Amino acid sequence: MKGSTKDMQPMTMKVENGQFILNEKPFYLYSGEIHYFRIPQKYWKAHIQKAKAAGLNCVSSYIPWNWHESEQGKFDFEGKSHPQKNLKGFLKEVKKADLYFSARVGPVSNAELVNEGIPGWLLKDHPELYVQRSNVNNLPHALLLSYLNPKFLEVVEKWYDAVLPLVQENQIHKNGPIIFVQLCNEISMIHWLHKAYDESAPVNKMYQDFLKEQYQEIKKLNLAYSSNYNQFEDIRQPQGDFSPEHWQIFLDWSLFYRRYYATYFKKLHEKAVQSSISVPFSANIPQFYDYDVRGRGVYSPMTCSMFRDFSLQVPKTVFGGAYQMRRLDFENFHDVGITTEMTKMLDKESPSICAELQTGILRDRPRLYPQDIDLNLKSSTAHGLNGVNCYMFSSGENLPGLGAFGSYHDWQAPVSLDGIKTKEHFAPLKEWGKLIKKYGSQLAGTKKINDTAIGFYLPYYATEYFSGQKASLLESQRTNFFFDGFARLLQLSNYNYSFLDLLKESKEELLQNNSLSVFTLDFMDEETQNKLADYAKSGGKLLFGPRVPSYNLSGKPCAILAEKLGISFQEEKIKQPIVWQGIEMIVDFPIHTFNTENKSSLVKTKSDIPCAFYGKAGLGNFIVYGFGLNHVFDYQVQMVREWMETLKVIPSLKFEPWDLQGTLRWDKSHSRGFLFLFNYHDVKKKGAVSLKFKDQKIKEFEKRFTMEERSGVVLPLELIKNKVVEVVR
Repeated sequence: MKGSTKDMQPMTMKVENGQFILNEKPFYLYSGEIHYFRIPQKYWKAHIQKAKAAGLNCVSSYIPWNWHESEQGKFDFEGKSHPQKNLKGFLKEVKKADLYFSARVGPVSNAELVNEGIPGWLLKDHPELYVQRSNVNNLPHALLLSYLNPKFLEVVEKWYDAVLPLVQENQIHKNGPIIFVQLCNEISMIHWLHKAYDESAPVNKMYQDFLKEQYQEIKKLNLAYSSNYNQFEDIRQPQGDFSPEHWQIFLDWSLFYRRYYATYFKKLHEKAVQSSISVPFSANIPQFYDYDVRGRGVYSPMTCSMFRDFSLQVPKTVFGGAYQMRRLDFENFHDVGITTEMTKMLDKESPSICAELQTGILRDRPRLYPQDIDLNLKSSTAHGLNGVNCYMFSSGENLPGLGAFGSYHDWQAPVSLDGIKTKEHFAPLKEWGKLIKKYGSQLAGTKKINDTAIGFYLPYYATEYFSGQKASLLESQRTNFFFDGFARLLQLSNYNYSFLDLLKESKEELLQNNSLSVFTLDFMDEETQNKLADYAKSGGKLLFGPRVPSYNLSGKPCAILAEKLGISFQEEKIKQPIVWQGIEMIVDFPIHTFNTENKSSLVKTKSDIPCAFYGKAGLGNFIVYGFGLNHVFDYQVQMVREWMETLKVIPSLKFEPWDLQGTLRWDKSHSRGFLFLFNYHDVKKKGAVSLKFKDQKIKEFEKRFTMEERSGVVLPLELIKNKVVEVVR
């Protein structure tokens, strides 16, 4: 193992300045998922050698509770009852191969295991461990646990008492292979999919206590809720469909569950720390949703928001996404950037990874191709991740009673069950491994350069348990008019962006970004409206729409943002096209129009009334638009680019043709970085890119290129005497 000789100092792995630091050097995690419990022991070495051959520096696996404690109180980590339970032996093989190990210790594994990896004997004896709610059913692959149930925490502690000593003695600073520990897995995913919040008495009490902490006095809550409760103990979790007029009630409910999830994670973390686990800890977030041929990340802003309080409870948590996009191309490429930036937003001081980057698919359809793997690896890293875990790297087979979907577990993984044969998409893994071997530490020391920021407004996304027609409408609006609308159009305009949590960031923190775009609807709280107006008036460049907020979250009239910026607006009563540069557009979303004396109109209705305009406010300026934007026509890209240029926001990268993409990762302290170029189309493309730094002394870098269909290219760059040059690989 690296650093294993007696004369060398103990090895270390830590989180620092948003990076992994391995033995005092930046480290890019390149891992692959190999489930030892699904592979005959005689093949373990072959799979580990394939990991080496692919250039991986780490191996990852769940450590399933139901596999190692199939009978209550009888733990087996040495293979005494079955050779595939010999976790100690597997860790030795990983160490021998000079690889690291990421331990995913549960208690929940998911992983297509029966009962998500929770022992069947436990669930049989303790039905109170399930969430308590009517019309919710548990299935073998969909376990709805009450995370903070005292009995569940008690038995989890016993599981940790058994498994964590093995993890502890195999940590890197003890000359072992373990550099990383994931606690539980995709917390709350199954609950969201089934809208299975917990109505058990203990959770209701926690909810009441949460509200009491937030409001202190019942009269303050009644004012916000337009209610007449006598005491906090009378309050129950919201029943019935979501209504915007009662948004504050539903928001508080959602904030409670974010505290609830984080508290559960904190309890797991406390037990791990008590067991002397000192390597970094991670939390894995469910993000992509299967849609036929393509997976989509349209729910990722919501699912990421479910983890927003984790770093408050456990600082330096490493957040890991799950990028299962199936086919990656021009139609869903923007999902990677949005999902990655949402993950990074959760804790800016910690590195972010993709804990499950698709290098296999559970089913044999749709078929996975090398281009999907190549683009996935490069796209996710291009947008700023500090590492990836290839899921799955190795095929496997479920032993009787282990798999929720039967014995078959090929997963279209690049390495066959016997560890000998490889599929075609092993090749891009190997090529990426070569790049990481040569440039991994340099790449890990860089950060993505963003041109602008997007303000993320939690109330529009904290909706995992909402139901009803208005909840569906909200979901449709944010998907069509933000995710597949403005955010996609901004990316297509060659603007790279970060996300800022508007409920957490102060005005001063927002002003560290010279431009800010915000998706706004009719309802927005007073504080956030004030913050956005003050941002613009203090010198910021603000772009917002498609609605001007006119109500607070209690349903009361509130148009502070419009009033402070001097915006006079109304809703058009008659549906009509809008016009930009002579092009008529049909929009389904109700249109806000504006009175724009002494202001510049950018888009008008067919009846010549402004529905988007540029204005000045104090030291800054703004653009407001009053119609829904969904990318269905390419001229919309030019319109959004015109808006940004009107605000004098210039991208650092420009492409010709415009529908090529790219990002820059740069290390300012060492004056070097990596330019990522992408062709997400199914045809070969010729193009050109220009790179311009904000520092005017640095000469503009230009390059012409030809790219194969659906491909990505990584160019190492270096700054020499104010000139950016390409490093010959």
